[in-house]
Amino acid sequence: SVRPNADALVSAPQEWDEVPDAEMQDFRLDTVPTRLAERGDPSAGLHERTGSLDALLELAARDEREGLGDAPWPPHFGKQRGEPKRVQPSRAKRTD
Repeated sequence: SVRPNADALVSAPQEWDEVPDAEMQDFRLDTVPTRLAERGDPSAGLHERTGSLDALLELAARDEREGLGDAPWPPHFGKQRGEPKRVQPSRAKRTD
């Protein structure tokens, strides 16, 4: 998608080997078509590959068992059971 700025930067898929050297200016409306023609589409076939969520689900279950729990929810959501305080520690009211 094109960003509304003077450079017409676009979001574009990348290969992992490109990430360390990637610069935003490399991904403009006038450069991405050539890049795709030369390198191909890194996201081609993305929906044909499947993976398992088992490891992620086990990590979430382990975190909950160990009391880590969920991160604070955005303010427009109601306070969740077991959710930590939604205030920076330096701004929290003192109880002592």
